[in-house]
Amino acid sequence: MTAPATTTPGRLVHEYRARGAAHDAMTLRDEEVVLAGAAGTGKSRGAMEKLNLAALLNPGMRGLILRKTATSLTSSALKTWERDIVKEAMRDGSVWFHGGSTREPPAYKYSNGSSVAIGGMDKPIKVMSTEYDMAYVQEATELNEDEWESLTSRMRNGVMSFQQIIADCNPAHPTHWLKQRAARPHSKLVGKKQTVLLVSKHEDNPLYFNADGTMTEKGAAYMARLDGLTGVRRLRLRDGIWAAAEGVIYDEWDESIHIIDRFDVPADWPRFWSIDFGYVHPFVWQDWTQ
Repeated sequence: MTAPATTTPGRLVHEYRARGAAHDAMTLRDEEVVLAGAAGTGKSRGAMEKLNLAALLNPGMRGLILRKTATSLTSSALKTWERDIVKEAMRDGSVWFHGGSTREPPAYKYSNGSSVAIGGMDKPIKVMSTEYDMAYVQEATELNEDEWESLTSRMRNGVMSFQQIIADCNPAHPTHWLKQRAARPHSKLVGKKQTVLLVSKHEDNPLYFNADGTMTEKGAAYMARLDGLTGVRRLRLRDGIWAAAEGVIYDEWDESIHIIDRFDVPADWPRFWSIDFGYVHPFVWQDWTQ
């Protein structure tokens, strides 16, 4: 279980006891490690605890917290980071937030010279212009494989004895590039996969489950909400299954990627119509813009 951290004179105490996939991830030194599972399994907390530990143990280490869009970090990863992981250190003053500049991204600075930058692939110039020892990617399924591989090229700071991308995600469709990458043999290391995929379960989260496997009060309420989900959302977020929507022909379809907020299309963008007259199946007319 996770116990509240305390501060005693001359000593800063932060306690975290990892379980399941989060526990396994702590000791892995593979280049790419992904904790995949249903919603609320504690995978984000586990990944960021490792990132913070690496910063504490390796003076001068450079870390990164990344998501597809930088703004989405504020209400997700950074909330957990400041509330559960570096709260005591920020209160103590041994970790502080630096808002960035024209030359560097915003970052959490450590008194030992380490730093953990934050950013998104929507504005990659600042975060991709620096070399890192470890990067945490939240909801890695939001990225495409080109973005992921671009990030791997930045893992070369050399302060740590190993460089690593550690990420988390909820399952997407079965043929998602990340799941396929996890099944692909490593190009150089015999017997290794390109990406290590760890299965994170609800029982791994001490907020929702006790060590003996029984639910906590919060766990019972949270699981009840997940039990109310239906269709592909239930399969992915409740059961942790890489599933496509029922009846989908192209199983690469992913709502998190292929549905965007409505906006006014500029008048000078090229437009195209495509038509299927439907001699057997219903008529289809589509309006496209590029």
